[in-house]
Amino acid sequence: MIRRTTFKIAILTLLLSVFISACGGSTGEVAPITEVNTEVETSIDGKTLLEERCTACHTLDRVESASKSAAGWGLNVREMVGKGAELNASEQEILIEYLSITYPYP
Repeated sequence: MIRRTTFKIAILTLLLSVFISACGGSTGEVAPITEVNTEVETSIDGKTLLEERCTACHTLDRVESASKSAAGWGLNVREMVGKGAELNASEQEILIEYLSITYPYP
């Protein structure tokens, strides 16, 4: 019975040391915070979104040759998101507004 208990303690000690090593083997020292970035990108313009996100799959010529209403651009942007365009909801609205002003339906 003593051998079994000793074996369990040895295994637990080994597991604990592996866990501590995997966690970085903290020495109790904490690195000081030297700078905190409090700036969060709150807005990006429609032109930048168009140039950075839409041209990943097609050229600007394709967009520039189109003219649609805001509703039409909205359908188009949401279709592109469905196909993999990386735009969150607020970016979609910014892009739709930009497209409908820049390339409006005549």
